[in-house]
Amino acid sequence: MAEGENRASSGRKSGRFKLIVPCEIKGSKGMVPLRDISLDGCRVICSDSHAPGTALDLTIKLPQPVQIPAHVRWVDRDKAKELFILGCEFAHTADSRKSLRDALQGMASAIDTAAKRVK
Repeated sequence: MAEGENRASSGRKSGRFKLIVPCEIKGSKGMVPLRDISLDGCRVICSDSHAPGTALDLTIKLPQPVQIPAHVRWVDRDKAKELFILGCEFAHTADSRKSLRDALQGMASAIDTAAKRVK
């Protein structure tokens, strides 16, 4: 994982990490790229428009896939590529926050271990 954004500069509850992984939006066609993530939300790119407030069911394809309900908070459009950028806030279930935290920590540990081997 790369750098997390500072909460003080962004107003977020938790750090956001630049991470590109596949994500499935239930009811949409195929996988979409998830562009960044925090424990509280993510940004995904898709060809379907979704209005702010729309409820989504996401499956984030981490080493252990994580299913999380989310709400679209904002939408931006890349007109040149005919894509929509969705800022989503997670509506965690009792287990989804822990599952996401565990998956992200596992990835960070694997990256740290690999980096130590390269040195």
